[in-house]
Amino acid sequence: MHVGIVRIALRVRDSHSLKDRRQVSRSLIQRIRGRFNVSVAQEVAADGDAWQSLTLLASCVSSDPNHADVVLNDLVGFIERTRPDVELLHYGAEVISGV
Repeated sequence: MHVGIVRIALRVRDSHSLKDRRQVSRSLIQRIRGRFNVSVAQEVAADGDAWQSLTLLASCVSSDPNHADVVLNDLVGFIERTRPDVELLHYGAEVISGV
């Protein structure tokens, strides 16, 4: 088994409150889960612009490490294509083999 993990740091441009950010994060998480069948969680921001910072963690399990890598890269591309109101700051993906 192979586990793919990605951490995605985003900036919600039009967010002026935690409520705005929560609305974007819930919508995004729901769409990612429905489209890619992965587990997704939101990480709480610790910096000063908490209402604009959004960090998502996603993971998938596959019997093929290349498939896990493709799923995670497609997920990041999906966010970039479908959410112009969200800026992708950076992401890091890793596939752990032999689990």
